[in-house]
Amino acid sequence: MAAQDFDPDLYTKMVTLTSKYHRDVYPAIEATYSSAAGKHILITGASRGIGRAIALSWAKAGAAGIAICSRKAESLESVTSEIKAANASTDVLALACDTTKSVDVASLFEAAKAQFGKLDVVVANVGGANQGSTFPKIGDMDEEAWWDDIATNVRSAHLTAHHYIRTFGPDLSGTFITLASSVAAIIIPGGSSYGISKASVIRLVEYLDAEYPNLKAFSLDPGIVKDIATMEAFIPFAYDTPELVGAMSIWLASEKAEKAKGGYVHVTWDVEELEKYGDDIKEKALLKRGALGK
Repeated sequence: MAAQDFDPDLYTKMVTLTSKYHRDVYPAIEATYSSAAGKHILITGASRGIGRAIALSWAKAGAAGIAICSRKAESLESVTSEIKAANASTDVLALACDTTKSVDVASLFEAAKAQFGKLDVVVANVGGANQGSTFPKIGDMDEEAWWDDIATNVRSAHLTAHHYIRTFGPDLSGTFITLASSVAAIIIPGGSSYGISKASVIRLVEYLDAEYPNLKAFSLDPGIVKDIATMEAFIPFAYDTPELVGAMSIWLASEKAEKAKGGYVHVTWDVEELEKYGDDIKEKALLKRGALGK
């Protein structure tokens, strides 16, 4: 492809709902940072990448407490130090947790409740894909690897939501965010396990919204993240910063995102437009089923 024909925003434009889009933190989204002050948040899969960026965004914005987890506790040492460097007053809880195991997730939430008393925000960040660079078809992909994607992406998100509700009660009024992807609406041969799992977590959020009206639930698409995207075909388009994901999680947990609750939100969408058209978004369910495919 000739250099002049290459558009790094190609995929971003394909999924944008707003007329303006952003691939890094911008003033309008930074304006919501003050809403994070005094809040307590739990982030799964926070040892690196997007999870780490979310934790640091909340620390810099003034979160009172941040609980982070990873499969190995030692992998959280660096992030814990970075959180304290960003905000010395933030209380940090770092624990090992396999989010595909119910007993582990239950213990994680009990520990967070014991230390913080409450959790205003929970981000189910754990995710993954086993298709590698070969993109095997359903009949070719190892069956255990296929189901491992479902467990990593769906079971993990479900257990995180389940134990958040079980620990703090069905009337909790916090915010639950899980990581989604636009591949939920795109058929990519060889990507069945990942696409199906991401479609499932978007639907999970819609059920949470219907069953727990006081809970603000969102599926957040982090975009094509710079230095994190691994699919070779997408790397040239990877300009969305992990810091933007952190900033968007703060906006979603603020009152300004109330009318978008229960929906799919792409990290690049302009928050001022989402706020401006909030009534339409709510009344027409624009961010729910079918929004991705339109």
